[in-house]
Amino acid sequence: MRSTLDAATEERTLLLAEIYLRGDVWRLRAVGQGYTTDLATLARGYGVDVDE
Repeated sequence: MRSTLDAATEERTLLLAEIYLRGDVWRLRAVGQGYTTDLATLARGYGVDVDE
């Protein structure tokens, strides 16, 4: 698998890949999405509790 990542401009957090379990098989999916928020804010958006 190959993926090209262009240089980020104003993004502070990059989501490059997702690793997930489907049935009994682990899978990897290339994402390549940038966010202007920090990692803690992104994690909270997915329901993760983050300690400061």
